[in-house]
Amino acid sequence: MNHKFITSVVFGLLWSLSMLAQTGVIKGRVVDAQSNEDIPFANVALLENGEILTGTVTDRNGHFKLDKINAGNYSITVSFLGYDAKEINEISITQNDRVADLKSVALSSSSVSIEGVEVTATAQTVSSKIDRKTYRADDFATASGGTAVDILDKLPAVSVDGDGVVSVRGTSDFLVYINGKPTQTSASDILSQLPADQIKNVEIITVPGARYDAQGKGGIINITTQKGAFDGLSVVASGMIGGTPWTNKDDVYSRQALNNDRYNTSLSLMYNKDKLSLSGALTMQSRNNKGRGIIDPYIYQHPDESVSGYPGSYYVLDGEGSRPKWYTNVMANAGINYQLSDNAELAASYQYSKRTSGRTANYVYKAYFADAPDGEPYDGTLQNIYNPNDIHRDGWFSNLSVDYIQHIGEQSKISTSFIYETSNLEQTIDNKEFTYDGERYYYDDTPDFHSFQSDETPLDAYRFVLDYQHKFDNGNTLNTGVQPQWIRLQGEFAYDTIIGNGYWGDPSIESYDNSIDLKRDVYSAYVDYSGKTGKLNYVLGLRAEYMDQLMNVRSTEYFEYVYGYFSEIGEGRDFDQKDFQQRKFDLFPTLHAKYDINDANSLSLAASRRINRPPAKDMAPFLYRRHQEIYEMGDPLLKPEYTLNAELNYTRRFGKNNITLTGFYRGVDNAIYRVNRVAYDMGNPGGVLLRSYTNAGNQTALGAEMGMNIDLMNKVKVFVGGALYDFQVIADDELLGESRDSRSTNWNIKSNASWLITTPLKLTVDYSIKSASVTPQGESLQFEALNAAINYTPEKLRGWTFSARMLDVLGTNQAGGYTAAYEGEQILLRRGYVYDYEGQIVELGISYSFNNKKQKSQRKHISDDYF
Repeated sequence: MNHKFITSVVFGLLWSLSMLAQTGVIKGRVVDAQSNEDIPFANVALLENGEILTGTVTDRNGHFKLDKINAGNYSITVSFLGYDAKEINEISITQNDRVADLKSVALSSSSVSIEGVEVTATAQTVSSKIDRKTYRADDFATASGGTAVDILDKLPAVSVDGDGVVSVRGTSDFLVYINGKPTQTSASDILSQLPADQIKNVEIITVPGARYDAQGKGGIINITTQKGAFDGLSVVASGMIGGTPWTNKDDVYSRQALNNDRYNTSLSLMYNKDKLSLSGALTMQSRNNKGRGIIDPYIYQHPDESVSGYPGSYYVLDGEGSRPKWYTNVMANAGINYQLSDNAELAASYQYSKRTSGRTANYVYKAYFADAPDGEPYDGTLQNIYNPNDIHRDGWFSNLSVDYIQHIGEQSKISTSFIYETSNLEQTIDNKEFTYDGERYYYDDTPDFHSFQSDETPLDAYRFVLDYQHKFDNGNTLNTGVQPQWIRLQGEFAYDTIIGNGYWGDPSIESYDNSIDLKRDVYSAYVDYSGKTGKLNYVLGLRAEYMDQLMNVRSTEYFEYVYGYFSEIGEGRDFDQKDFQQRKFDLFPTLHAKYDINDANSLSLAASRRINRPPAKDMAPFLYRRHQEIYEMGDPLLKPEYTLNAELNYTRRFGKNNITLTGFYRGVDNAIYRVNRVAYDMGNPGGVLLRSYTNAGNQTALGAEMGMNIDLMNKVKVFVGGALYDFQVIADDELLGESRDSRSTNWNIKSNASWLITTPLKLTVDYSIKSASVTPQGESLQFEALNAAINYTPEKLRGWTFSARMLDVLGTNQAGGYTAAYEGEQILLRRGYVYDYEGQIVELGISYSFNNKKQKSQRKHISDDYF
């Protein structure tokens, strides 16, 4: 054999092995420059001396990897439809440095002119990740000038009732996070104080992982307010006025002005220079909503003559009148981020909000006894009663957080956070009754009956977070940490009333006062492990929480009267007990998994066990007189609810469009219900409804949700979402009677469409409709709404935006339903109600945005690492 030939072959093999040993990897992540969101399926091309050698596309999470790259100097270009292409030069692969990690490659949305028409790329309204759905707030233009509640009302998994109470898949028990930080104040109170114009994204996390609090049946709603980073100073100022002046009028009973007038003004500033980022904002809002209410409660009279003056009859209260509501809100926030070094960052933020809100119900009742709810009044029993019922709810909220993050090498980091939240909510209920003859004005007269009650509930909450994260060489990640929190709430309650003959209580007592002192300490620790096996991504987690809770009640003077009245909740109670303590240790496992079937299809699964510890208002044993015929009381013996949440998601992508189908289940044990009962000796001639909070059974929700993004030629963007699920209330028959097994098929459809008519002119229309739904003792009515908005951004007035909105285009803003309770086949009470908030409402807005530099890639804040 030719030795030269053998030598050549051996040399060639050695040279090839040598070059193979020197091959390297170029990797990175492609993101949107403004939102920092991943860009899947972007094109990545590898070039050498201007010639394309090879290429790839980013995966579902925006990551790319080019391997087996020979030593040398290269450049890459990254492109995606609707974005400006980006080229990165001077990428070197050497024998000593075989991995070129480009970290994040940020692409900016492109604008191109075609025959004088500018076409701008559009981002998806909703995007999905392994544990959450993220909605772009800017796409819901009809919510501009409102609050977070107005945005949430447009999302498929969320509903808002006539009183502004937010629910996720039928439950109002969930946690609100702001920029990744948990809050302890009531979810509805927080959301109604966050201006919509300051919100960037809304994240719905129905099955949170182990790193997040286990509190709340509905999971977590995270509100992101950062708007991005600019070089230098940027300023945004806006204002809005609106209402329905063509239908404003005065109430015939109270002489109050009834209108839908509203205004909104805001100013936000951001400054970025080198390692320093400063931000601040101030917003003022005011909204009035005129409305009308119709209620028709009736109460069955006990057949025993010693209990009722008209045994076996019905006491009927037909009421109707104006029901206006209002709120004003002032909110300010400030933040600072400072990059101490390449591996360390310090941040602090402060937020303050003050709100005044309320509603008035100026009802005229026809009160009488009859053989049937729709029967003729017994002779001599008909009374006309004018009942102005005012509820004022005022208060303030503030939140201070300090964060520090330290990277340890390239694979580990420690995050710490301290959060202090304080708030003080005050409420007054002023309830008067006058004999009404249809002619005179009574509001300043001496009432026949007058009750006035107030409460004040200051809250202080402290939270410390210490998290450690380590990324292994195989890409898997371990997270662990401790998150203790301490909550302190002191409530003062007073019920001052003029008590005459026939009214409940001891006539010699004119004031019923009480106070509570709640201490709730929760010590938490968690661990989760995320990894990838082939096409399967997964996160396994376990959270441990120990609760030490003590509630002290100053007075028990009416415990025996109220709880003793109903043996099913009073049995075995110590009516002199003033200290109520609960200590409980719980484990909460979590699972998230996602399988990428191919580039266009993926499946994900999530499951977790959660807890819902009742709020102080549900435990406060103070007797409120909510309405002419309703009293309400909390229960300090309420126990936590436990929930199992599970979801299965399927996502199909086709081009820039996608569709997501979600099947879900939520099962609640030890469910807390507001139970209605009848009491015959509490002041009203025919009795009253007595509401109390009770652990009364179970609850299930089983169904599916759908969300679809459609992009038509970068001109029309459509989001359509909906839900269909079986909702069932299974409760103790001794507490809820025949209505204990309530069941309904609930559904909703919510859509949002944006049409870029021309570059400066955009039309947004949203429509939502939701079905009636059962409640523990009744049913709510169907609801629908149509809104429209036009935004105009003229090229010649750079930075200016003009807008016009019409809310409730169809005039269908109406809430209602009924509550009922039974004993066997006999109905004991039924209370139907309809609240009609009159539209249509027109709003005109203007904003000006100033910044002296081009936008740069958004800086990643510490809160992003925490959340």
